[in-house]
Amino acid sequence: MDYYFESDTTLDYEHPLEQSDEHSAAMETARGWELRYLDDAPLAIDGESAARVGGNELARIGAAPVLCDDGVARIAIAEATPERFAAVREHFSGALEIGVVKTSTLTSLLDAVSVPEVSAASETDMTAAPTAPMWGRSLERVLSAFDDEATRLNELRGQLQQVGGEMAARETHVQELEAEIQRMQVERLRDQEAVDRLRHELSDRDNRLDRALAKTQELAAVIQGGRLQ
Repeated sequence: MDYYFESDTTLDYEHPLEQSDEHSAAMETARGWELRYLDDAPLAIDGESAARVGGNELARIGAAPVLCDDGVARIAIAEATPERFAAVREHFSGALEIGVVKTSTLTSLLDAVSVPEVSAASETDMTAAPTAPMWGRSLERVLSAFDDEATRLNELRGQLQQVGGEMAARETHVQELEAEIQRMQVERLRDQEAVDRLRHELSDRDNRLDRALAKTQELAAVIQGGRLQ
């Protein structure tokens, strides 16, 4: 049995901002990974593919096989990661196109996949609670989401630590350069002082030479005058 879902036709008036944010996030994911956005048209569960993979496994990998309004079978996901793409390729043979839906849409699709399994389980064991498998699968999806988020946080932490190490190395290098610049400035001041001192000494010597030359000329004049007399 196929279950159809109208996208963006039922508005949640109590949480309009959350729905808008969810739509924006899905659109951004689709654009970022160059995937088709599937939430703008009705979707139906591809029952044959869903039965072959199983509701538990679909919930674990976070993907649902769907039939779009154009009759083409696609795989709907809400979050795009290399691991999820690998899992989709592992479970679905052929060149199936992957598309993006909102998280709430994917949850509804996965819940619809679990409905036939719940009915079959109820016929096999009448004493079992019919909603138990659905709760179990919902919990599994939540735990899987937490695991994915923990993995992302660990990767982000590693990236931040790497960036922090690079920033610390750059800061150390900058401090070394600043110390070198200060040392060069001190040496330049010392050199300038030495040049000024040499200029002063040279000027003083020039003055003494000028005075000595003047006295020599005076003495020569005196001697020459005495000879004339």
